[in-house]
Amino acid sequence: MLVATFVLRVSTAVTGVMLVFLIDDMTRYRGTGPGQISLLTGGFYATELTGAVLFGVLADRYGRKAIMLLGPIFGGVAVFLTGLTTQLHLLFVTRLLEGGSTAASVPSTLGFIAAETEHNEELRGRVVSLFEFVSLGGMLAVGPALGGLLWDALGRTAFFLNCFFYLTALGLYAYGVSEVPRSERAAISRPAVAPRRLSVAHYWRIASSRKVLLFAPTWLAINAILGLWALHAPLLLKGNLVDPDQFLMSGVSATTIGIGEAVVAVIFGAGLLFWGTVYAKFRRTTMLLMGVGSLVVLAVDVVAINHLGRTSVPLLIGLGIVAVIGLFVMSGATPAALGLLADVSEGFEDDRSAIMGLYSVFLGLGQVIGAAVGAWAASWKGIDGLVVATAILLAIGMAALVNLRVHEADFVDGTASGSGGGSIRVAIRANMPPPGGVGTRPREAATKEDR
Repeated sequence: MLVATFVLRVSTAVTGVMLVFLIDDMTRYRGTGPGQISLLTGGFYATELTGAVLFGVLADRYGRKAIMLLGPIFGGVAVFLTGLTTQLHLLFVTRLLEGGSTAASVPSTLGFIAAETEHNEELRGRVVSLFEFVSLGGMLAVGPALGGLLWDALGRTAFFLNCFFYLTALGLYAYGVSEVPRSERAAISRPAVAPRRLSVAHYWRIASSRKVLLFAPTWLAINAILGLWALHAPLLLKGNLVDPDQFLMSGVSATTIGIGEAVVAVIFGAGLLFWGTVYAKFRRTTMLLMGVGSLVVLAVDVVAINHLGRTSVPLLIGLGIVAVIGLFVMSGATPAALGLLADVSEGFEDDRSAIMGLYSVFLGLGQVIGAAVGAWAASWKGIDGLVVATAILLAIGMAALVNLRVHEADFVDGTASGSGGGSIRVAIRANMPPPGGVGTRPREAATKEDR
């Protein structure tokens, strides 16, 4: 599953990166690039955030593996059509399909992870970190680097070549993933219950539960910040808009941008691996606080590089080292967020994929917000504008995070009202073994939340 996820993320990133370069060719010197990128990205994430919960529900009902297969199918059709056209309205349709690919794959995959790690917090920490590692490695390292190289070498023809990666992901999901049937898992963990009819009211109660609402604002703000930089910074670095007073808007090649994103991803990935090993030793909100704090440092650092980068090579190197440390620390926020949502899913064993689909909903909504805010900010002041937008979103995210930290105990005390089944933490707090006795841990190892 992790290997298939990596290949699928590579193919998705290759499509997205080459689409930016296609838009750059279409809009150069017209100043409309940020707006068109924002529109196309909005279509992608609109489909993801609306489809994630739906596909999560279908995965819970009909099997997660079946829904995983839809991801590479939708993506393959989308990238093939992208290579056929330069019409904006048709490109928008391909982004809707690409968003459907992510909407199908992420909830089913995360639901699979939550179910497989329900009795072992340390294992969950490692696996969610590895999921983020392979996802971001594909999206931010291999995909962008490969996308830049393919675009410079082949141009639009590279879109058709990318179909191969989607087919590879489809084969890995089809022949490499084994899922424990829902009926067998239920028999192991708790008495069988009658199948529940699909109910909009039921899933609305899940999405609007207090725990979810506590979690949502911070994750939305973080994703909006990441989204506005990931979407608009490459366009500004490439010189789509020019400001001679800003060092980072001097204009660089697609290959250089791709390699730069790959370096960022390597640093981020190293952080993910580190945080995965120490995940069980920290409160989730502590990791989120460190991540948000590092974003503040990174914003200041970018301003310094943007306006002092030409003055001194040693200074530029020093600012680069600060950026490396900030990225490394910031990476801990993503497994912490996934862990919090997996904690919420403990009370909804029959709806795990629907719960984990909210991760994509918040990610998608955050990216849409970031795309829209970033389009305005980039057109207004370029890189400096993105920093101003980041500062506003950081203030919102920090306020929400303080509230989340005050109520963090709600995520581990008791179970969510829902579809039966008990939280592993309830069993531990009662000094009882978890159902089935699989992966049991000492009481002391699971009560760090109290400390």
